[in-house]
Amino acid sequence: MWGLKKTFVVWHTIIIINYQSLGLNKQINMIKIRLDVDYAYPSRWKSFLYTALKRKTKRNYLKNSKIIAKMINKSTVEVKAYWFFTPFTLPDAEMLELLNSNKHEIALHVAVDAYKELKDLEKTSNTQIKYYTVHGTESLLGKIIWRRKLSQAKAPIPKDFHLKSFYDFPTLSLDRICYDTSTKEALKIAYESIEKDEVLLIHPDWLFQRGKMNHRGAYYEILKEILNVN
Repeated sequence: MWGLKKTFVVWHTIIIINYQSLGLNKQINMIKIRLDVDYAYPSRWKSFLYTALKRKTKRNYLKNSKIIAKMINKSTVEVKAYWFFTPFTLPDAEMLELLNSNKHEIALHVAVDAYKELKDLEKTSNTQIKYYTVHGTESLLGKIIWRRKLSQAKAPIPKDFHLKSFYDFPTLSLDRICYDTSTKEALKIAYESIEKDEVLLIHPDWLFQRGKMNHRGAYYEILKEILNVN
């Protein structure tokens, strides 16, 4: 593991990372992570089925999301995680307890009906939501699962919708990078992105697995390195 050491200044915590093997030796600010919680279960097919049927089971519900939340809570670096939940992945009591710190912020991942989903998420989480993203799907199967019109890749957002779009922030899709490159190269790209104050985008369902049709790769080991957890 590449060595990490911290230095503290009066107004802010800055992390100094010596990445000689990565060709980096710079200061970086707080790590910002966006998590689009599209599906509730590690199994893709189980997630597809339960989403399509609008059903839920406690077994393995949000399992990968909870693993990531625990990693973030254990992290010794400065990190802020923005969790974008759909109506099919609303946080349960265990998940809400894990998100009960200033390292986390709950947000909305619009699936079909922006206002209804916002109301349900705020009620479930007892939180005033500030940000939104939109769940997109291009495949026929995805449109059927999410009850979209065949011509509709994303849910429409009302013109008067008052939440702030998280698309305004420069973002790197980390799980896509992990699909296309080696672990070492992906780690280097991730740190360069953090240095530029970009947000790292991940989807919990790809934490351990590589996509066959989706071009997303497993990022568990890289996330451990970035968060400095064992």
